[in-house]
Parts: sequence; structure tokens; C-alpha cells
Amino acid sequence: MKRVVFLVMILGLFTFLSGCQSDHKQAVEIHEKMEESASFEEKFVEHQKDLDVNRKKVQEIYHDVLSLDSKDTDAIKQRVGDHEISMEKQQLNEAEENFQTAYSKLMSIDENIELIKDADQKKQATKLMTLMNNRKKLMENFFDTYRDQLNSQTTFFGNLEQGNFELGKLEDEIDAINEDSIHMSEVVEQFNQVTEQYNKVMNDYFKIADIS
Repeated sequence: MKRVVFLVMILGLFTFLSGCQSDHKQAVEIHEKMEESASFEEKFVEHQKDLDVNRKKVQEIYHDVLSLDSKDTDAIKQRVGDHEISMEKQQLNEAEENFQTAYSKLMSIDENIELIKDADQKKQATKLMTLMNNRKKLMENFFDTYRDQLNSQTTFFGNLEQGNFELGKLEDEIDAINEDSIHMSEVVEQFNQVTEQYNKVMNDYFKIADIS
């Protein structure tokens, strides 16, 4: 009888060790995927910095135009920012492409999570996946709003080029541009908050999984 109990204990220990090895394997694969994703996210951050610089230029032009006398048509035409907006659109596309590539590298993490045996590790990894998806949704919201604003700015400057200098007729574009700016700032703030949570949960998970 003792032999049978001992055998069951051995089998239980073997199952436990196999589970630990499996969880470690999943953690290693998740870590590798996140490392690969991080390299593309670094590119996203660099493009985002360039985008911010050009966005400030366009915003300066926009505010300069609003401050000019509507009768000073020559000065207004000189401040139309077609070139800057074109550059901004290109940089926005590059930033979005790198962010989506970074996310695509993480999409298969859920396959690893399904195979995790340890309850604590699985819970942390699931939180990580949820926060990852939240970041994606927020950034897609940002990109969509950004494009709406660029379209409003293009219409705004296009009206000025066509000689429509009456600010009363440009109010729709002005309101849309300002509202989009406020919304984008709010989304960026939310994104940064979620990113802080994401980094904490990621560190907690790898600490539990004993991955340095």
C-alpha cells in the first residue's frame, strides 16, 4: 500500500514539474514576442516624436492665420500649410504602421496564455493581454481622430487658398479642429495611463514566471 501511495506521489510530482516547465516555456515565448514587439514600438515612438514636431508647426500656422486680419489676404495665403500637412499625413501613416506591426507581433500571446497551468501566472498574463488590447483601441482612436483633424485642416486651408477669408464661414472647420485637439489630448492621457498599468503587469508576470 505504501508503495502505491509513493508511486502516486511521484506521479503527482512529475505532473507538477511538467506544468512548471510548460509555464516557463510559455513565459519565455511571451517574453520573446514582447521583445520583438518592443523594437517596432521604439520605431513608433521615434515617428511619433517627428509627428509631434510637425504637428506643432501646423498648429502654429493655424493659430497664426486665426490671429491675422481677415482683410490681409496676402499674409493669410503665405501661411497656408499645405506642405506641412502633407508631411504630417506621411508621418502619421508611418507611426501607425509601426504601432500596428508591434501589436501584430503580440497577437499570438493568447495561444501561450491558454497553455499556462499556474493560476497566478495565467491571471497576470490575461491582464497583460487585456491591457495590450486596450492600448491598441486607444491608439486606433487617436489615429482616427488625427486623420479627421487633418481633413478639417485641409478643408480650412483649402478655403483660404480659394479666397474664402470670412472666418464666419470657416467656423465648422475651426470647431472641428479644436474639438479633435481636445479629444486627442484626452486619448493620449488615457493611453499613457494604460501603458503604465501594462508595464507594471508585464513586470509582475515575468517576476512570477522567473523570467529576467
